Amino acid sequence: MKKRILFSLLSIPAMILAVYLPTATSQNEAEAAYAPYQIVNGGFETGDLTGWKVFRLWKGSIEPGMAAFDSSLIHGENYFTSNPYHRDGNYQLGITSHANKDSGPIVWDQASERMGYLRSSNFILGGSGWISFKLGGGRYESFAYMSVRKVSDDTEVARFGNRHYGNTTVATAQYGPSISNAEAFMFQYYYDLDLVADIGDYLYILLCDTAAYDWSILSADSFVTYYSVASEPSPSADQTATNILPTVEGVAGATNAIVNGTFDTDLTGWTTSGDYKLGWGRKDNAVKSNYANGDGGMGILRSSAFVVTTNKYIKLNWAGGLKHDKQIFISVKETGTNIEKLRYVRRSNLDGTESESYHNHLLDLTSLSDSKVYYLELADARTGGWGISYIDSITITTQTEWDGTDASNRAVSIFDLPLSFTVNYVQEAATYGAYFIDQTASYCAASNGGEVPWSTMANEYATLSADAKNYFVNLSTTEANVVAARDRFVHLWNVYHASHPAWTYFLVNSSNQPYTPASANPNSAPMELDTTNLYLVAVAGFIFLIGIGGYLLMRRRHA
Repeated sequence: MKKRILFSLLSIPAMILAVYLPTATSQNEAEAAYAPYQIVNGGFETGDLTGWKVFRLWKGSIEPGMAAFDSSLIHGENYFTSNPYHRDGNYQLGITSHANKDSGPIVWDQASERMGYLRSSNFILGGSGWISFKLGGGRYESFAYMSVRKVSDDTEVARFGNRHYGNTTVATAQYGPSISNAEAFMFQYYYDLDLVADIGDYLYILLCDTAAYDWSILSADSFVTYYSVASEPSPSADQTATNILPTVEGVAGATNAIVNGTFDTDLTGWTTSGDYKLGWGRKDNAVKSNYANGDGGMGILRSSAFVVTTNKYIKLNWAGGLKHDKQIFISVKETGTNIEKLRYVRRSNLDGTESESYHNHLLDLTSLSDSKVYYLELADARTGGWGISYIDSITITTQTEWDGTDASNRAVSIFDLPLSFTVNYVQEAATYGAYFIDQTASYCAASNGGEVPWSTMANEYATLSADAKNYFVNLSTTEANVVAARDRFVHLWNVYHASHPAWTYFLVNSSNQPYTPASANPNSAPMELDTTNLYLVAVAGFIFLIGIGGYLLMRRRHA
């Protein structure tokens, strides 16, 4: 009986520990992805796209070579033989695979036709809230720009174009030596994101190339997403970025109708982009992209907001250089995120059309949510011959009219549009691995690994999602950055942890089980307890002592 009492008392702390030991890091799922204050590989100094994720835009297997932001664009050369990019370090994102010769995997004609998006790793907005970056190319900011978005729901908080494209005066002032060509030259920009987001927000950067040709292409470098104090950047007027985030009218009162889609008297309900060769205007009871600047006029005409509820189809009349479908198109975008949910080009039987004669077109919006709010963008990204788009009589119509109209009147829907920009757990784990290698490199090189900021690295590892942690510690995982980071982690632990007892073995899976290859000294790899659990352990110990005291007192009385 006495042995049973003793066993029960000894079991109390163990039962408490079993209940309260953490099985996974508690985290907001929307912000689960790893995010330090600096994005990974913001200067492309790995020589590739480590830490970045490519999203293609166009027709998938029909035109498989259309994806922009290929890894071969990361290099340390000039563009068009002798023109400097104005990079920092050894690498930048260039406009062709080989900037000093007209050959290689992606040459200029191919590069300028490609479209897509390039997403950074997540970062936490911290310090002063200032960020900086370098952008080149992007002649028309409506179609090639940099976006900053929230991780939680993809809301776009800021958008920046390269407002100095081709400006050799500003380029020379920023670079020092004289610059004679500033098309892909990367200008230095700064911006205070604290104006549009909150300190502590999880954000990411998205480079956007949404149309073909006419310098709808970006070069980029030197993304810095953390400055500790506001005075540190000290940008000049030429270095201050301009937020060109679009404004959509009528979001709060949006209805199942296109405001002023007939353009009978004016452009009420419609707004234009700010490109310097903007062409859109009202003429002949329609809107035309050559209203100003002729065929060279271009840009975006944006509708007011609408919802897709009772009626889910759009009809319109369309004319112009319709065969140039990578440059003349209609987008349906979601308010808030400004993500392009649908893109339509000319009817399939008009694929060779260049004409001022109008043709009926129907757009299918049934894939859209009836709980979201949307808007149209009428896009003309062409400045060459027949770079015109005429549109009239835009209305939302019924399924009856859709069903009763010949299928040849239906506009072509472009597939392979990214509808969100999420990072999967493999990319998340690989990004942390690259970060760990980068952050520990200098300590290893100087043989002072004991100075590694272990607690910081542990806290950042704790922000990984459950799937990313499980992938990271899986012995079968062969992703290069993960393997390299694990090997270095184990090396540092084996060499330095004995002399640094405050270090914790934080390389664990979602159940807090440690990564234990043969070389990891698993017997010396303690599980990390947070402050709450340490408190509970103390309580359990106190209960244990009371139990032992009670047992000994009872034993003495019976003696």
